[in-house]
Amino acid sequence: MCFLNWLMHQLYKNIILFSFVVLTFSNFSRAEDILGKVSMQGETFNFELTGQKNWDYDLKKVKTKDKSKVQLFVKALDSQSLESIKNIENPLVESIKIVPQSVDGKTLIEFTLKHTQVETFDYLTDQPSKLIVDFYQSEELDNQLKAPVLLKKNVAPKVSIIKTKVEKKIENTQAADRAPADVDYLKVEDMGPIEASVLSKSGLFDGGDSRFSRFLLGETEYKEEAIIKGQSNYYIRFPILETEFQFWNKMKQNPPYYEILPQATDENKQARLLKKLYDKKRFQVFEKTFEWFKEKYPQSTYLDLLKYMRADSLLESAKNENSVQIQEKAEGEYTLTLNQHPNSGLAERTSLMLGMLALERKDYTTALRRFNTHIQNKLYDGKISQHYGRLGLAYSFSRVKKLDDAIKTLDEITQLTKDPEVLAAAASFRGDFYFHAKKFDQAIQAYNTAIKDYEAAKAVHPSVYFNKMEAQFWTKKYRDSHNSALDFTKYFPSHVFAPFALTRVGELLDLMGADQTKAVGAYLETHFRYGDNPKTIVARLHLLSTRMKSMKDEELKQTIQKMDDLTKKSELDNIEQFKTAMIADGFARRHEYRKAIQILSDLYQKNPLSPDAKQVTYRIVRNINDELKSLADKSDFRGVLKTYKEFSDTWLKGQNRIDTEYLLGLAYENAGAFNISNEKFKKTFDRLEKIKGTTAEKEARVNEYLPSLDSLQLKMALGSYELKDLQSSYQALENIKTPLELSEPEQVARIVLASQLYEQKGDLETSIRYLKELARLWTGDQKNLLPALARLSDLYEKNSLPKESLATYEKLLETTLTEKRPAQELLKQLSRSYFNLLQKNQKEPEAAQLLTKLIDKYSSIYDLSEERYQLGLTQFKKGEIKKAAQTWEQLPEDDTNIWKKLASEKLQQSQWDESYKKHLKRIPAMSQLEEAKK
Repeated sequence: MCFLNWLMHQLYKNIILFSFVVLTFSNFSRAEDILGKVSMQGETFNFELTGQKNWDYDLKKVKTKDKSKVQLFVKALDSQSLESIKNIENPLVESIKIVPQSVDGKTLIEFTLKHTQVETFDYLTDQPSKLIVDFYQSEELDNQLKAPVLLKKNVAPKVSIIKTKVEKKIENTQAADRAPADVDYLKVEDMGPIEASVLSKSGLFDGGDSRFSRFLLGETEYKEEAIIKGQSNYYIRFPILETEFQFWNKMKQNPPYYEILPQATDENKQARLLKKLYDKKRFQVFEKTFEWFKEKYPQSTYLDLLKYMRADSLLESAKNENSVQIQEKAEGEYTLTLNQHPNSGLAERTSLMLGMLALERKDYTTALRRFNTHIQNKLYDGKISQHYGRLGLAYSFSRVKKLDDAIKTLDEITQLTKDPEVLAAAASFRGDFYFHAKKFDQAIQAYNTAIKDYEAAKAVHPSVYFNKMEAQFWTKKYRDSHNSALDFTKYFPSHVFAPFALTRVGELLDLMGADQTKAVGAYLETHFRYGDNPKTIVARLHLLSTRMKSMKDEELKQTIQKMDDLTKKSELDNIEQFKTAMIADGFARRHEYRKAIQILSDLYQKNPLSPDAKQVTYRIVRNINDELKSLADKSDFRGVLKTYKEFSDTWLKGQNRIDTEYLLGLAYENAGAFNISNEKFKKTFDRLEKIKGTTAEKEARVNEYLPSLDSLQLKMALGSYELKDLQSSYQALENIKTPLELSEPEQVARIVLASQLYEQKGDLETSIRYLKELARLWTGDQKNLLPALARLSDLYEKNSLPKESLATYEKLLETTLTEKRPAQELLKQLSRSYFNLLQKNQKEPEAAQLLTKLIDKYSSIYDLSEERYQLGLTQFKKGEIKKAAQTWEQLPEDDTNIWKKLASEKLQQSQWDESYKKHLKRIPAMSQLEEAKK
C-alpha cells in the first residue's frame, strides 16, 4: 500500500505531460534515432527521449557528500541528441551531465538535483514510443490516499462502504498472488434510518430568553380591530422551505470511493493513472486519457469502473462550470454505463441518482420517467431505494401540477413501508404539495399530522413548522401562525430561514394589536441575531419605516438611501414594491400624505400589471382619504374640496370607500352649501345602512373615517334646519335611535336643535325647558355645554328674563375662562354676547371688568383688538379720555387693523371737540350762552 501511495503521488506530477504524450506525436526525423529534449510542465521538470520501440534503460538515485544525483543509462546517443539535451532554468535540476560510452556502451545522463526533496518518476509510452523521466518536489500524501480503513472511519454514520471484486484475467504475468481491482461504492439499500443532528440545525439558544417568551401574545393584547386594519398592510411572501431529500443529501456527501489494486501490467498501471487523475480532480486530462485507454483496451475489465469515474468527473465539472451541456453529457454517460452494466454494484445508486439529477435540473418530465424506471426495476424489489424513488416521483408529479397523482404516490409509500424516516418525509412532502397548489388548509392539516405522528419530521424537516406558519398567515389564522413562527425560531434558531420566521413574528405582533414596542423588538432581535444577512432586510425595512416619523430632513434622506441599498441585496420577489410601501408608510406616519401618494403613484405607473397593483391602488386611495381627514381636522375645508377635485377623475374614480362622501359633506356643510352636504350625508347613510351588521361594515368602520348612523341623522337634521326645511329636520331628529351614544358635542347640538325647532313653532316655554333640563342634568365636560347655555341666555332675554339671562351668561363665561386655551371663536362670541347684554342692562362697570379680565388672560394668545377697542370705547364714553387713550395705545400698529383706525379717529375727534369748546369760550356771546345754560 505504501508503494501504491508513493506511486500515485508521483503520477500526480505527470498528468499534464502524460496526456500530451498520449494524444500527440513528436515531430522527429527518424524513428530509429534517439532524440531528447527537456521542458518545464507546470511544477514538473520533464525529460524525454524518443526513437526506440523497445527501451532498455536503468535509472537510479545516488548521493554524494553534498549533492543528490539521478543517473539514467540508455542506449548510446548520437551527437545531435547530445546537443539538444541542455539544462534550462528550473527549481529542481541544477545541471545535466552527459557521459557517452560510460557502461556497456550506454550513455550516462546525470542530473544533479538542487535539493534532496526532488523525486523522480519514469515511464514509457507508445504511439509514439517514449521514455519519460519527470522531476518534482516531494510533499506529504493526502489523507484520502491513505489506507481505505482510515477512510471508512470518516464516513457518515450508518452509510456503508462495501467492496466488490472485479474479475479479470491476467496474461503474461508470473505474479500469482496479485489481487484484482476493487471498487468502493455506496450501498443504497443498507443506508438504514437517515440521521440528522438536530443541534447542528438548531444552533445555540439565547440564554436570556431561550424560548422567545417576550414575543408571546397575551390574551388582552389580541385586538380584532387591529387585525382588520392590519390586513391592508403590505406583506412579503417568503419562499417555501422545501422539504429536503435526506437520502439524496447523504448520497452527495458520500460519493463512491474507487480503488484499483496494483498489478504488474501496463493496463493496470494506466488504469491507476486514470484513478490518480480522477482523485486529483484533473478532469480534463482524465477525459482525454480515458479516451486513449478505451481505444487501447476495449475489453478491459476496468472499463465499467472507469466509466463511472468518467461520469462522476463530468458531473463535478458541470457543477464547477455551471454547464447544462456538460451535465447532460454526464447523465448520458451514467445512462449508457447503467444499461451496459445493469448488475454493477453501482447500478442501483446510479439509477436513483439519475432521477434526482433530473429533478434538480427541474426537468420533471425526465425525472418522472427515470423514477418510474427505477421503481419498476425487479432488481430493486423490496429495497428502500424504491421508496426513495417514489418520493422523487411524487415530488415530480406535484411540480407538473398533477397533485392527485402526487398524493396517490405518497399514499402508496405509507402502505408499502414502515420506515419512520421515509414516512416522515412523505408526510412533510404532502404538506409541501398542498402548499404549492395554494391549498393552504389541506397543507396545514398535513403539517400538523407530520408533527403529531412522526418525531423525525419535527427533528429533521423544519419545513413543517415554517411552511405551516406561512399557510396559516395567508389564511388569516394569525394566532396559529404566530405560534408556528415561534416554534420554528425556538427549534431552529440557526436555520437560514430563521430571520424570515422572526420577522414574521414581528409583523404578526403588530397585526394583532400588541404594543408596538414588541413588534419593533422582534425586528431588532432579527437584525441583532443575524446581522447584515440579506434575509434580515425585511425586518430592517420595517424598522427604518417606523423611525421615519421622528427624523430630521437630512436623516430622512439618508434613511431612504439606506432602504434603497438594502433592497438591492435581497433576492425576495416583490422586495422593491415592499420597500416602496414601507417608505410611503413612513411618510404617512409623518402626515406627509402627498409625498406618500406620489411615491405609490410612481410605483403603480412602473408596474401597472403587477399582481400587487390592487394593493398599491388601495394604499393610494387610503392616503388620499387620510389627507382629506387631516385637512378636515384642521378646518381647512377649502383644502378638502381642492384635494378631492385633484384626484376625483383618477385614483378616487370608482373607488369603494364610503368616507370620501362623508368628508366632502363636512366641507360643503362648513361652506354653507347645506343642500349638497345633506346629499353627501344621505348617500353615506344609505351605504352604511345597506351593510349594517355585516363584516363589510366592521371592516369599513376600522379602515375608514365614518360616523354613526345617528350622527349622520343629526347632520342631516341640522342641514335641513339651515335650509328652513323644518319638517325634514324634525323627522331626522326623531330618527336618532340612541342619542346617549352620540358624542358630547353632538348630544348638546341635538338638544339645541330641538330647542330651535320648538322656538320656530312659537313654543318658547318648551324651548327653554329643553335647555334648562340639559344644563341641570349635564355631567359631561362643561365646555361642551357652552352652546346650549349661550342659547338659553338668549332665550331668557327674548322672554324678558334679564336676570336669568345674565346669570346664565356669567356661568357660561366662567366655564369658558377656566380653559387655558378655549376655542377663539367661541370665546369671542360669548364675550361679545355677554358684553352687549351687560350694556343693554346698564351694567357698564361689569362690562368693562369683563373685557379687562379677558384681555389680561388671553391677549398673549389671541388677537383681542376688538375687545381692547370696546374697553377703550367704554372708558371714552364715560369721559375717561386719557384712560381710553392708554388702552388704545396697546392696539397693534398695523395699517390693516380697523380697530386701531377707529380708535385714532375717536381720539382725533375728541381733541377737535375740546379745541372747539375752548375757541367758543373766547366769544362773548357764546360765553354768555354757556353761562346761561349753567
